[in-house]
Amino acid sequence: MRSVLSPLLEADGAASPARVHDFLLGGHHHLSADREMADLLLLADPRARTAAQIDHRHRELALTYLAAQHGIRQVLVIGCGYPRRPYVHQVVGRYGPPRVVYADTDLVALEHARAAGRVPAPGRVGFVRAGVAEPAALAGVQAREVLDFTRPVAVLLHHTLHLTPDPTTPLTALKAMLAGGSALSITHPTGDLHPRHVTAAAAATAAGMPVRLRTRQEVEAFCEGWHLSKGGVMPTASWGHGRRSAPGSGVSSAAYAVIAFKP
Repeated sequence: MRSVLSPLLEADGAASPARVHDFLLGGHHHLSADREMADLLLLADPRARTAAQIDHRHRELALTYLAAQHGIRQVLVIGCGYPRRPYVHQVVGRYGPPRVVYADTDLVALEHARAAGRVPAPGRVGFVRAGVAEPAALAGVQAREVLDFTRPVAVLLHHTLHLTPDPTTPLTALKAMLAGGSALSITHPTGDLHPRHVTAAAAATAAGMPVRLRTRQEVEAFCEGWHLSKGGVMPTASWGHGRRSAPGSGVSSAAYAVIAFKP
């Protein structure tokens, strides 16, 4: 597989958010431009690696909550990036046959997801080259070969909405395509929790990788009309602990997390 993917990686000299994130998590799918961008982030925010690790751990926590407590084993992963264990289909598969669609605009990331996406029957895994700005493709023919959109689907939007100037319209369209009982699981970088996050986002943006921070209220607005669970929008490290952990208490978090359910 490396001989096929390496030319694609080498052709892209710009820093990729997915590859920068992979580097911060200790992965191997990154170029010099990605490492340079990560160095800029770490200079502005020395806890950037910790924040990335918190976000990654939260994914497993969120999936476990959705599958174990709500019985949702259909998952649409938007902005899947470079997969890391435990894979989404592995976590969901602990509770029954998973049906997972990995979606990304990055062809190389999607090929890595494909390589990691083998799952024994009766589970199923699919792949769609699309992002949050393309709701028709995300819920289109390819996705429907795996997911039954007449039943609840969990949509994972982890650390990806900040790459879109205003995802409200496509996200509203996608939400309308989902059945009652479906869920949104969102993590989103914010400047609310510490000034260093604002500094890091400004540095990345100035260096050519735009990072759009959003407030707690802006993140909550993405879930408009849906029921917020587990205390609503919380710092990622605090999510799931209820109101005992007030927003802002997750001092190592650089992002908010929220899970919302469609009535």
